[in-house]
Amino acid sequence: MTAPKVTLSAGPGYAEAEIPVYLLIDRDNRTLTVFSKPKDGRYQRITPHPWGATVELPAPVNITLDTEKLKDYAD
Repeated sequence: MTAPKVTLSAGPGYAEAEIPVYLLIDRDNRTLTVFSKPKDGRYQRITPHPWGATVELPAPVNITLDTEKLKDYAD
């Protein structure tokens, strides 16, 4: 999801639904945040990364993202 502000409120709903990995791309702040390990309606692990970082998404996704290309979409 990429819409600013709206996605911040969506996170708790995803954790309550036990969505294992939630990826937030914040174009305003040029960051990418990985939320994982949902428990009791909250994500136990929240890992922010700057654009351009190589980001490992945890299981069950298990992929590596090269976020360098996100810089092309900055305002």
